[in-house]
Amino acid sequence: MLQQVNSALDRVLGGVQVGSLWMARAGGVLILMTVALVTIEVFSRQLMGRSAVHATELTGYVMAISTSWAFAYTLVRKAHIRIDALYLNFPKRIRGALDLLALLAMALFCILVVGAAFEVAKASFTGGARANTPLGTPVWIPQFLWVVGLAWFSLAVGLLALRVLLALLAGDIERVQELAGSPTLDEQISDENHEATS
Repeated sequence: MLQQVNSALDRVLGGVQVGSLWMARAGGVLILMTVALVTIEVFSRQLMGRSAVHATELTGYVMAISTSWAFAYTLVRKAHIRIDALYLNFPKRIRGALDLLALLAMALFCILVVGAAFEVAKASFTGGARANTPLGTPVWIPQFLWVVGLAWFSLAVGLLALRVLLALLAGDIERVQELAGSPTLDEQISDENHEATS
């Protein structure tokens, strides 16, 4: 029974990885579009003496949205910054427990942040709030897109924490390390070599 649950969770996490990759790519495309807007604005100021676009406002929205959309991908690829000077010296079982503790703390953080962000977006929507700028953007639109990224990240954290917990209960420490453990220097080099050759 536990093996079937783990297998199902692994499939779901595979889907989360794919979805996270595409959200990160979408965030990257948004940043590239922002670069184009800023370039147009610079040239329009030089040639016409005024801005043809309002890049400053849009870049702020894009940075918040694209960052939140990349959180889950960073998590599932284990690309976030870790301070692991002591961590790598612990036995694998203790490292697994610390990984679970870190995921649970992150899940609690996600609950607080997503709840607050949702309330902000909801208040902006119900109040009809608009940016005090020439564009007059309804601020609930970028806020909603920001919340989507945070909610996806929360889903990824919750599923990963559940899978790590089940792996710990089953005594599958290698799977815990594979899912959430901090990679050793040798593993990082191996991953870099694999990505460079593929």
